[in-house]
Amino acid sequence: MQLCRVLGSVVSSRKEARLRESRLLLVTRIGLDGHPIGAADEVALDPGLDAGEGDVVLVAKEGAVVSDLFDRDADGPPMPANVVIVAVVDQWAARP
Repeated sequence: MQLCRVLGSVVSSRKEARLRESRLLLVTRIGLDGHPIGAADEVALDPGLDAGEGDVVLVAKEGAVVSDLFDRDADGPPMPANVVIVAVVDQWAARP
């Protein structure tokens, strides 16, 4: 999992059916000091946590996490997402 900051929203006029109840947000990875890391920005699925621009979020990028969150009890094809917001972070602490 990675700490990321929400940069903004992604607006789409059409979505795959299983994504319609979720928001798509643009996120950038940050270090423990809160500053951006050189990683590319990504689009992440917010499954209803109401993250917004400027929020720090915990993002999961592993297929197993997505599968566990969305596909365990679902019939049909797997969720078409590989970057998912799993928490809105209020604070964190790191030892120097």
